[in-house]
This record gives sequence, C-alpha cells and structure tokens, in this order.
Amino acid sequence: MNKLLTVNIILFLLLTGSIVQAQDSTFYFSANLQAAGVSGNTPFWLQSNQYGVIPKNSSFVSGQWGLYKVYNPGNPRFFQWSAGAQLITNAAKSSSLFFTDLYLAGKVGPVEISVGQRKEMIGLTDTTLTSGSISMSGNARPFPRIQISTPNFVNIIPKNDILSFKLSYADGILGSAAVIYGNVKEVPNTYMHQKSFYLRIGGLNHKLSLYGGINHQAMWGGEDKIFTGGLKKSEAYRYVIFGKPWANSRVGNHFGTIDFAAEWRGNNWNIFLYRQNIFDDGSLAKLTNIADGLNGLRFKRTKIDKTDESLKLNTILLEFVYTKEQGGSVFDYDKGIFGNDNYFNHYVYSQGWSYRGNALGTPLVAPQDMYRNDIPRDTASFTGNNRITAFHLGLTASWKKIDFLFKGTYSRNFGTYNSPFSPSLSQTSVILRLERPVSFLNGSFLNVSLSGDFGKLYPSNSALNIGWRKIGLIR
Repeated sequence: MNKLLTVNIILFLLLTGSIVQAQDSTFYFSANLQAAGVSGNTPFWLQSNQYGVIPKNSSFVSGQWGLYKVYNPGNPRFFQWSAGAQLITNAAKSSSLFFTDLYLAGKVGPVEISVGQRKEMIGLTDTTLTSGSISMSGNARPFPRIQISTPNFVNIIPKNDILSFKLSYADGILGSAAVIYGNVKEVPNTYMHQKSFYLRIGGLNHKLSLYGGINHQAMWGGEDKIFTGGLKKSEAYRYVIFGKPWANSRVGNHFGTIDFAAEWRGNNWNIFLYRQNIFDDGSLAKLTNIADGLNGLRFKRTKIDKTDESLKLNTILLEFVYTKEQGGSVFDYDKGIFGNDNYFNHYVYSQGWSYRGNALGTPLVAPQDMYRNDIPRDTASFTGNNRITAFHLGLTASWKKIDFLFKGTYSRNFGTYNSPFSPSLSQTSVILRLERPVSFLNGSFLNVSLSGDFGKLYPSNSALNIGWRKIGLIR
C-alpha cells in the first residue's frame, strides 16, 4: 500500500508541474485522485459501474491517470486515428496497479477499428445515473479485444438523418477459467464474442426519435478440452456466432438484450423512455421471460444556465429492474422448456457472467463475496441472487457553483430458483456526491461523497470519499 501511495503522490506532483494547456488540440489528459474512509466493505454505489477501478473491502487512495488522442470533428480527412491509456494506482488493503483503457483505433469515414481494452457499455439506457445496462454495464474492467464498429449513428439516406444505424462486431480475450462440468477443471483460454445493431428513426433535429436494436454476447473457449468429442476452436467459434446448439446445449455462455427506446426533445426538457428485454437460452423466443428486463424513464434539462445560481434540478431518472421470471423454474431441452435461465451463472464456467470478480452486466446481480456472512455461498456459481425486483432513482442538480449527484436503489432479493431466499431479503444502497470547481491548476474540481448500504443482503457499509479531478488539453 505504501509504495502505490507514493506512486500516486509522484504522479500528482509531476502533473502539477508539467501541465501545458492548449486551446485547440486532440490530445488531452485526465487525472482523478480519490481517498476514502470505509466502514466495512466499500458501499455498493461507490464501487459499482466504475469499470472495476474502486477497491472493494477497505479504505483506499485511488489514482486514475489518463492520456488520450481523440478524433478531430472539424478535420475533413477520411482517415483519422485515436488512442488512449488510463493507469489505475490503488493503495488499499489489497493494492493494485493496472490499466483500464489501453487501445489504438483508426477511423475510415464512419467505420472504426479498435485494438486493445477500452471502457464501454452496451444497450439503450441513460449512461450517467443508470443502475446498469443489463448485459454490459461498465461494472467490470475492460478486457482486450478487436472491434469494428460505427461509433456514431450513420445515415442511411445521405445528408439526412431521418433513418440511421449503429453497429459493432468484436472478439476479446478473457483468459483462463475454472470449469465445473466436463473433463477438466480449468481451461487456459476463454474468449468473448460481441455484436450489436441499433436503428434510429428520427434525426437529432426532430422532436421525436425511436430506437430499436439488439446486442449479443457469448463467453466461450476450451470446448475440445471440456467435452469428449468437443468442437475445435474454429468450429466452436462458428457455433458461437449464430448461437447454434450442439449436444443439447448452446456452445458458450450467451447473454444479451433486445432494446427499444423513444426520445422526445422538448423546449425545456428531453424525455427518454427505454426498455431492455433479456435473452439467455431461448425463453424470450417463447415470451416466457418477457417480464424480465430494465425499464427506464429520464427527464433531462435541455439547457443549463451557469450564470443562474438558484437551486435547479437538472436530471431525473427512474428505473425498474425485474429478473424473477426467467422462463419459469424448469429447464428441459428435450421437451423444449427453456426455463430456470439462472442469469449470470453458467453450468460450465464457474465465473458465470463476470470478469475479474465483477459482473459484466447490471451490478444489481452481485457476486457472493459481497453478501452478509450469514448468507450461504455456492462455490460453483458466480451469484446466489439473480431473481430480483429493484427500484432505482438518480438525480442531478446544481446550486450556485455546486453540482449534486444522487443514486438510490431499493431491491427485494429472492435468491435463485435452485437456492431461494426465504423470506426475501430487502436492500437499500445510496450515494450523494457534491462537486465544485476550484482555481487550482488553472481550473479543476473538488468533490466529496457519502455512501452507504442498509439491509439484509449486504453488510452495513458506509464511506466518506474526497476526490480531486482535472481534464485538460495538451499539445
């Protein structure tokens, strides 16, 4: 811990002594230094949806140091390049040093090819206050991958955005994985296949836009080692792409959502309504898990007058998450009954829908090491609680020079079909964050946050976090 605390201090001093601001540049830096006093484990909303950056179980000092090259929107060149690196230096009970972002990308017209690991979330949702996109939420650390995508919506009709699309196709490396069913206990290499396609009707200058699309992910690898007569790598990959079944099961751990949304751009407020429907093993095709998913409604002020120092509510987000149905309690492939979807767990890979200990999707389906000690654990599963109902509220506001952010979530937790909680367990998690600009280093921001967990699923946790951050252009 002492060594990484020293690293954070040195990086901070180097930054303060070498900042060069530029008025027009595609190179920029980001610096974020946080110190938290934690009672118990790190509270849910202090650590969740932070790309695995925040330590989980102790007080900490966390440094997040980034250098980026972005595309120039005013540059007429058909080809441009970008890159990014963010180093995390955590001094805590279990200290850590790693990169979140570490990538190189090139864009040819609207199409981008990216190599490396990069922070990203997938799905139609609010990106700041959300409880978390169901399939890929930005809760876990990024993993190395190669991706071809259109980062922005692309017009189908030239020079008219009334109809546009956005897509991605990627393959990544997750590393070794423990196996709980098959001929081996571990495979040395597993992979993540990802693809998405979204369509928008109604352009940015229209009052109404309608969205629809799908994202599909699959964790796979080691099939020829796990199963007798298992598929070779190249053949298994083809099965994964199309979700093709083999030996009465699909190859790999598949998960995704079908999303719909509508956005109304008013004079004073924008209204965004969205729905994410879960698909896992075939239940959605028969509508037996149609109730499961994420529902959201966001109101966002269109213009914020920085000269108006009165108290203003700028964003209101309401979400409801439901995952109890799961196609029913029975799974029988021969009879075509695809129930007991057991979200985020898998019968082959014990890590389930997770990476480096954090859920890849919504953090509301959490790993068992976050639970209270009196809740039984299942070492063969990632989570012991994937049947939940949750109400989530997110707010942003401003007063004078202070910006406020609040997240609060109340959930009822029912365990799994195989190991139900009886009775169900209630849980409340909250965070309140205040931030204001300061003149230090030609302008930066200081913030303080209070967070806590109260209920029967997680231990009673609380934390006070103080932070400083700065973003600036460099030549």
